[in-house]
Amino acid sequence: MKKFMKVESIGILCLSRNLIFQLSTLLLLLYSNTSSAQVYSTTNGHANFQAKMPLNTYMGKSDQLQGSINFKTGKVAFQLPVKSIKTDKDKRDEHMYELLEAEKKPDVVFVGTLIDDFNFDQKDKQTVRVKGDFTLAGTIRQITIPIDLELISEGTIQLKASWSLLITDYGIERPSIVFIQVNDKHDLSVDATLKEK
Repeated sequence: MKKFMKVESIGILCLSRNLIFQLSTLLLLLYSNTSSAQVYSTTNGHANFQAKMPLNTYMGKSDQLQGSINFKTGKVAFQLPVKSIKTDKDKRDEHMYELLEAEKKPDVVFVGTLIDDFNFDQKDKQTVRVKGDFTLAGTIRQITIPIDLELISEGTIQLKASWSLLITDYGIERPSIVFIQVNDKHDLSVDATLKEK
């Protein structure tokens, strides 16, 4: 009887150890999944565009880029109020707001999905692609943008991206100054510090 109880105790102990190991493994897996499944966002990112013409170049700037990346679902969503963009000339800004129909279409919007995974264990900069709908002046175009992401500290990711577009693809008339038209191609860039929610 004692021998049977001893064998039974050893069996229970082995079962308990096995159960503890399995639970520990499960918790580790859950922790690793949640660590890379968080939402990072910004309310004051920087966005710029550069417009060129034969004898001149000017920039538009804003520090009101808002948006987030959900690393669990891969969803990416950003928006920028058109009237937050400034070119350092009021007249030019007013003309730009008219061309972009800012009263009816107040925001530039991007909604998309990460194509590539971001590795939270990697400390240096990673380039990942995001594909989605970019809305400008009410016209939607699907684009793919490479973005640079870098985990600069716990809960903080630096985002940088740059790409080009043709404003006529979005139904926008090319502005002109004294009969000289601005180039169709505009260069865009964003720079934002994303914080974990």
